[in-house]
Amino acid sequence: MSNSSFPSFFVIFGVVIAIIVVSGVVSARRSRERTQALVAYAAARGWLFHADGTGLEDRFGGEPFQRGRRRRASQVLEGTHRGWPFIAFDYTYVTSNGKNSTTHHFSVVSLHLGVRTPMLQVRPQSAFGRFFSDAFGTDYHIGFREFDDAFHIRTDSTELAHDVLTEAFCRRLLAAPERALRFQGDSLLLFRTGRHDPAEVDAVLEQGSELLALVPAPVWERLRGVGGPTDAPV
Repeated sequence: MSNSSFPSFFVIFGVVIAIIVVSGVVSARRSRERTQALVAYAAARGWLFHADGTGLEDRFGGEPFQRGRRRRASQVLEGTHRGWPFIAFDYTYVTSNGKNSTTHHFSVVSLHLGVRTPMLQVRPQSAFGRFFSDAFGTDYHIGFREFDDAFHIRTDSTELAHDVLTEAFCRRLLAAPERALRFQGDSLLLFRTGRHDPAEVDAVLEQGSELLALVPAPVWERLRGVGGPTDAPV
């Protein structure tokens, strides 16, 4: 390398460092602003906010949980919406191909059902939806072509799938097809990639509560008979 190349090298190096520093400052500022917005949002509704969601990363099974490393839950909102207790949080994990690492971000909303259910997963027929593995449960088709073309269904209970996936339930899902949904354990989980914001949490909680209201009463009665008493709003 000639002496004349040293100034250019240091200029380029300095520009790269400056870009990294500025990007870090901007990212940190946006993170603070987002946290402040979520704190204010939770307070206005009488909900709780936790910046750290330690423990939530191991609470649920299935996708997107139990993948990768450095799993973390954060930006947690906790409260009740239309009688349903819920937790909404950001979930991240890291994968590596040996050279590069990628951090995967998900927005997760979980409504507590007060009763345990068989697994029923409905995911979009999209790049995001295909991220969810089909290693558990069996395929199920409802014979509603528009819905079967838009979503893929896996379940541990064809009875539950038949009873829950009514035309009204399916049409509500078709109105907002960007999220995956899973009945699992004592929760209804809704997922998408990315991070949540206040306006989105409102919309997802409304969608989740509307879907649960569309579950026929005999389904809840049957589940209560198996899982014990519940105070879930049915």
